[in-house]
Amino acid sequence: MKPLEKLLGLSDEGSDLDRLERIEDMLDAGEVEQAIKELEKVRKDENVYVGAEMIIRSLPKLELEQGEVVGYLKALIPIVNGLSSWRYRAILMADIAMAFYRAGDDFNGDLALKTAINLAYASGEDVLVEILRELIRNGLLEKGAYAFSLVRDRKRIDFLLSQLVEFFYLSGDYEKARKALNAIEDPFHKAVALYRLALHEAPKNRLKALAFLEGAIENAERIENRHARLELLIKLNDLKAELTGKGVSLVDILRSSPPPEDGSNADEEHED
Repeated sequence: MKPLEKLLGLSDEGSDLDRLERIEDMLDAGEVEQAIKELEKVRKDENVYVGAEMIIRSLPKLELEQGEVVGYLKALIPIVNGLSSWRYRAILMADIAMAFYRAGDDFNGDLALKTAINLAYASGEDVLVEILRELIRNGLLEKGAYAFSLVRDRKRIDFLLSQLVEFFYLSGDYEKARKALNAIEDPFHKAVALYRLALHEAPKNRLKALAFLEGAIENAERIENRHARLELLIKLNDLKAELTGKGVSLVDILRSSPPPEDGSNADEEHED
Protein backbone atom coordinates (compact mmCIF):
# COMPACT_ATOMS: atom_id res chain seq x y z
CA MET A 1 0.00 0.00 0.00
CA LYS A 2 1.25 3.47 -0.85
CA PRO A 3 2.07 5.79 2.10
CA LEU A 4 -0.61 8.35 1.13
CA GLU A 5 -3.30 5.66 0.90
CA LYS A 6 -2.29 4.36 4.31
CA LEU A 7 -2.44 7.86 5.80
CA LEU A 8 -5.97 8.37 4.44
CA GLY A 9 -7.14 4.97 5.65
CA LEU A 10 -7.57 3.65 2.12
CA SER A 11 -7.03 0.13 0.79
CA ASP A 12 -8.24 -2.16 -1.94
CA GLU A 13 -11.26 -2.91 0.26
CA GLY A 14 -12.28 0.74 0.54
CA SER A 15 -11.80 3.59 2.97
CA ASP A 16 -12.31 3.67 6.72
CA LEU A 17 -15.60 5.48 6.05
CA ASP A 18 -16.77 2.56 3.90
CA ARG A 19 -15.90 0.17 6.71
CA LEU A 20 -17.73 2.26 9.29
CA GLU A 21 -20.80 2.22 7.07
CA ARG A 22 -20.54 -1.58 6.81
CA ILE A 23 -20.17 -1.81 10.60
CA GLU A 24 -23.33 0.24 11.02
CA ASP A 25 -25.23 -2.03 8.61
CA MET A 26 -23.95 -5.14 10.39
CA LEU A 27 -25.02 -3.82 13.78
CA ASP A 28 -28.47 -2.98 12.41
CA ALA A 29 -28.68 -6.62 11.35
CA GLY A 30 -27.45 -7.83 14.77
CA GLU A 31 -24.18 -9.15 13.33
CA VAL A 32 -21.87 -8.00 16.13
CA GLU A 33 -19.11 -10.54 15.53
CA GLN A 34 -18.84 -9.52 11.88
CA ALA A 35 -18.83 -5.84 12.90
CA ILE A 36 -15.87 -6.45 15.22
CA LYS A 37 -13.98 -8.24 12.44
CA GLU A 38 -14.65 -5.28 10.16
CA LEU A 39 -13.40 -2.90 12.89
CA GLU A 40 -10.07 -4.74 12.88
CA LYS A 41 -9.53 -3.47 9.32
CA VAL A 42 -10.06 0.19 10.23
CA ARG A 43 -6.76 2.05 10.31
CA LYS A 44 -7.00 5.58 11.67
CA ASP A 45 -7.33 5.98 15.44
CA GLU A 46 -10.29 8.36 15.30
CA ASN A 47 -12.19 5.98 13.01
CA VAL A 48 -11.45 2.99 15.24
CA TYR A 49 -12.78 5.08 18.13
CA VAL A 50 -16.03 5.82 16.27
CA GLY A 51 -16.48 2.19 15.21
CA ALA A 52 -15.81 0.84 18.70
CA GLU A 53 -18.29 3.31 20.22
CA MET A 54 -20.90 2.20 17.68
CA ILE A 55 -20.44 -1.42 18.72
CA ILE A 56 -20.43 -0.74 22.46
CA ARG A 57 -23.59 1.38 22.26
CA SER A 58 -25.38 -1.19 20.13
CA LEU A 59 -25.02 -4.03 22.65
CA PRO A 60 -27.79 -2.95 25.08
CA LYS A 61 -30.20 -2.55 22.14
CA LEU A 62 -29.73 -6.14 20.95
CA GLU A 63 -31.29 -9.21 22.53
CA LEU A 64 -28.07 -10.84 23.68
CA GLU A 65 -27.20 -13.26 26.45
CA GLN A 66 -24.89 -11.99 29.18
CA GLY A 67 -22.11 -14.31 28.00
CA GLU A 68 -22.38 -12.99 24.45
CA VAL A 69 -22.05 -9.38 25.59
CA VAL A 70 -18.99 -10.22 27.71
CA GLY A 71 -17.43 -12.09 24.79
CA TYR A 72 -17.91 -9.19 22.40
CA LEU A 73 -16.46 -6.71 24.90
CA LYS A 74 -13.40 -8.91 25.42
CA ALA A 75 -12.94 -9.08 21.64
CA LEU A 76 -12.88 -5.28 21.48
CA ILE A 77 -10.12 -4.87 24.06
CA PRO A 78 -7.16 -5.90 21.84
CA ILE A 79 -8.40 -3.52 19.13
CA VAL A 80 -8.65 -0.66 21.64
CA ASN A 81 -5.22 -1.46 23.08
CA GLY A 82 -3.78 -1.17 19.58
CA LEU A 83 -4.63 2.54 19.40
CA SER A 84 -1.74 4.98 19.62
CA SER A 85 -3.89 7.68 21.26
CA TRP A 86 -4.00 7.24 25.02
CA ARG A 87 -7.01 9.53 25.15
CA TYR A 88 -9.11 7.35 22.85
CA ARG A 89 -7.95 4.23 24.67
CA ALA A 90 -8.91 5.71 28.05
CA ILE A 91 -12.41 6.74 26.93
CA LEU A 92 -13.12 3.43 25.18
CA MET A 93 -11.80 1.31 28.06
CA ALA A 94 -14.05 3.27 30.43
CA ASP A 95 -17.05 2.62 28.17
CA ILE A 96 -16.12 -1.06 27.96
CA ALA A 97 -15.85 -1.16 31.76
CA MET A 98 -19.35 0.26 32.19
CA ALA A 99 -20.68 -2.20 29.62
CA PHE A 100 -19.11 -5.04 31.63
CA TYR A 101 -20.82 -3.70 34.78
CA ARG A 102 -24.18 -3.55 33.00
CA ALA A 103 -23.65 -7.16 31.93
CA GLY A 104 -23.03 -8.15 35.56
CA ASP A 105 -19.31 -8.86 35.10
CA ASP A 106 -17.71 -6.77 37.86
CA PHE A 107 -14.36 -8.55 37.62
CA ASN A 108 -13.67 -7.60 34.00
CA GLY A 109 -15.33 -4.25 34.60
CA ASP A 110 -12.88 -3.45 37.39
CA LEU A 111 -9.91 -4.50 35.24
CA ALA A 112 -11.05 -2.36 32.32
CA LEU A 113 -11.80 0.62 34.57
CA LYS A 114 -8.38 0.44 36.24
CA THR A 115 -6.76 0.51 32.79
CA ALA A 116 -8.97 3.42 31.77
CA ILE A 117 -8.13 5.44 34.89
CA ASN A 118 -4.38 4.88 34.46
CA LEU A 119 -4.56 5.94 30.81
CA ALA A 120 -6.74 8.95 31.67
CA TYR A 121 -4.35 10.06 34.39
CA ALA A 122 -1.53 10.06 31.82
CA SER A 123 -3.71 11.79 29.21
CA GLY A 124 -4.93 14.70 31.34
CA GLU A 125 -7.40 15.48 34.10
CA ASP A 126 -10.15 16.40 31.64
CA VAL A 127 -10.37 12.77 30.48
CA LEU A 128 -10.34 11.54 34.07
CA VAL A 129 -13.15 13.95 35.00
CA GLU A 130 -15.23 12.80 32.02
CA ILE A 131 -14.85 9.16 33.12
CA LEU A 132 -15.86 10.06 36.67
CA ARG A 133 -18.91 11.96 35.42
CA GLU A 134 -20.07 8.89 33.49
CA LEU A 135 -19.53 6.68 36.55
CA ILE A 136 -21.69 9.03 38.60
CA ARG A 137 -24.40 9.13 35.94
CA ASN A 138 -24.44 5.34 35.77
CA GLY A 139 -24.72 4.94 39.54
CA LEU A 140 -21.22 3.46 39.84
CA LEU A 141 -19.88 6.00 42.30
CA GLU A 142 -18.05 3.47 44.48
CA LYS A 143 -16.05 2.30 41.45
CA GLY A 144 -14.58 5.77 41.02
CA ALA A 145 -13.27 6.31 44.56
CA TYR A 146 -9.63 5.87 43.56
CA ALA A 147 -10.01 8.08 40.49
CA PHE A 148 -11.46 10.90 42.60
CA SER A 149 -8.24 11.04 44.59
CA LEU A 150 -6.28 11.68 41.37
CA VAL A 151 -8.12 14.89 40.48
CA ARG A 152 -6.13 17.90 41.69
CA ASP A 153 -7.66 20.91 39.92
CA ARG A 154 -10.06 22.63 42.33
CA LYS A 155 -12.60 23.69 39.73
CA ARG A 156 -12.75 20.16 38.31
CA ILE A 157 -13.30 18.84 41.83
CA ASP A 158 -16.13 21.35 42.25
CA PHE A 159 -17.62 20.25 38.92
CA LEU A 160 -17.64 16.60 40.08
CA LEU A 161 -19.12 17.63 43.43
CA SER A 162 -21.95 19.37 41.57
CA GLN A 163 -22.62 16.10 39.76
CA LEU A 164 -22.65 14.29 43.11
CA VAL A 165 -25.16 16.75 44.55
CA GLU A 166 -27.66 15.86 41.85
CA PHE A 167 -26.90 12.13 42.08
CA PHE A 168 -27.39 11.97 45.85
CA TYR A 169 -30.47 14.18 45.76
CA LEU A 170 -32.22 12.08 43.12
CA SER A 171 -31.25 8.96 45.07
CA GLY A 172 -33.01 10.36 48.14
CA ASP A 173 -29.81 10.74 50.16
CA TYR A 174 -30.39 14.40 51.02
CA GLU A 175 -27.73 14.52 53.75
CA LYS A 176 -24.96 13.47 51.37
CA ALA A 177 -26.33 15.89 48.78
CA ARG A 178 -26.13 18.70 51.35
CA LYS A 179 -22.54 17.78 52.30
CA ALA A 180 -21.47 17.63 48.66
CA LEU A 181 -23.10 21.03 48.04
CA ASN A 182 -21.38 22.59 51.04
CA ALA A 183 -18.02 21.24 49.84
CA ILE A 184 -18.25 23.15 46.54
CA GLU A 185 -16.05 26.24 46.67
CA ASP A 186 -16.63 27.75 43.23
CA PRO A 187 -19.85 29.83 43.12
CA PHE A 188 -20.48 28.92 39.47
CA HIS A 189 -20.63 25.17 40.14
CA LYS A 190 -22.61 25.68 43.35
CA ALA A 191 -25.14 27.83 41.49
CA VAL A 192 -25.46 25.25 38.70
CA ALA A 193 -25.97 22.44 41.24
CA LEU A 194 -28.75 24.40 42.95
CA TYR A 195 -30.28 25.27 39.57
CA ARG A 196 -30.49 21.58 38.66
CA LEU A 197 -32.19 20.79 41.97
CA ALA A 198 -34.65 23.62 41.29
CA LEU A 199 -35.41 22.12 37.88
CA HIS A 200 -36.12 18.73 39.48
CA GLU A 201 -38.41 20.23 42.10
CA ALA A 202 -40.22 22.70 39.83
CA PRO A 203 -42.93 20.29 38.61
CA LYS A 204 -43.56 18.91 42.14
CA ASN A 205 -42.84 21.54 44.77
CA ARG A 206 -42.77 25.18 43.64
CA LEU A 207 -41.72 26.57 47.03
CA LYS A 208 -38.80 24.18 47.36
CA ALA A 209 -37.76 24.95 43.78
CA LEU A 210 -37.83 28.67 44.54
CA ALA A 211 -35.70 28.15 47.65
CA PHE A 212 -33.06 26.32 45.59
CA LEU A 213 -33.31 29.03 42.95
CA GLU A 214 -32.72 31.84 45.42
CA GLY A 215 -29.58 30.06 46.63
CA ALA A 216 -28.46 29.63 43.03
CA ILE A 217 -28.97 33.33 42.29
CA GLU A 218 -27.08 34.32 45.44
CA ASN A 219 -24.10 32.22 44.34
CA ALA A 220 -24.34 33.31 40.71
CA GLU A 221 -24.00 36.94 41.76
CA ARG A 222 -20.60 36.06 43.25
CA ILE A 223 -19.19 34.72 39.96
CA GLU A 224 -16.22 36.84 38.88
CA ASN A 225 -16.43 35.99 35.18
CA ARG A 226 -18.81 38.69 33.98
CA HIS A 227 -20.01 36.70 30.95
CA ALA A 228 -20.65 33.49 32.87
CA ARG A 229 -22.34 35.48 35.66
CA LEU A 230 -24.74 37.26 33.32
CA GLU A 231 -25.59 34.17 31.24
CA LEU A 232 -26.33 32.11 34.32
CA LEU A 233 -28.35 34.88 36.00
CA ILE A 234 -30.53 35.19 32.89
CA LYS A 235 -31.16 31.44 32.92
CA LEU A 236 -31.93 31.46 36.66
CA ASN A 237 -34.29 34.43 36.41
CA ASP A 238 -36.09 32.83 33.45
CA LEU A 239 -36.91 29.85 35.66
CA LYS A 240 -37.89 32.16 38.53
CA ALA A 241 -40.28 33.98 36.19
CA GLU A 242 -41.86 30.64 35.21
CA LEU A 243 -42.36 29.70 38.86
CA THR A 244 -43.64 33.06 40.09
CA GLY A 245 -45.35 34.40 36.99
CA LYS A 246 -43.32 37.60 37.35
CA GLY A 247 -40.81 38.48 34.67
CA VAL A 248 -37.45 40.11 35.36
CA SER A 249 -35.92 42.53 32.83
CA LEU A 250 -32.30 42.35 31.72
CA VAL A 251 -31.80 45.86 33.10
CA ASP A 252 -32.93 44.68 36.54
CA ILE A 253 -30.50 41.74 36.34
CA LEU A 254 -27.63 44.05 35.43
CA ARG A 255 -28.52 46.48 38.22
CA SER A 256 -28.69 43.72 40.82
CA SER A 257 -25.41 42.18 39.66
CA PRO A 258 -22.63 44.78 39.37
CA PRO A 259 -19.15 43.51 38.42
CA PRO A 260 -17.22 42.27 41.47
CA GLU A 261 -14.54 44.59 42.76
CA ASP A 262 -11.84 41.95 42.41
CA GLY A 263 -11.78 41.04 38.73
CA SER A 264 -8.53 39.07 38.91
CA ASN A 265 -9.99 36.11 37.03
CA ALA A 266 -12.73 37.90 35.17
CA ASP A 267 -11.85 36.19 31.92
CA GLU A 268 -11.71 32.70 33.36
CA GLU A 269 -14.06 30.23 31.69
CA HIS A 270 -16.20 27.57 33.31
CA GLU A 271 -17.36 24.26 31.94
CA ASP A 272 -20.67 22.62 32.73
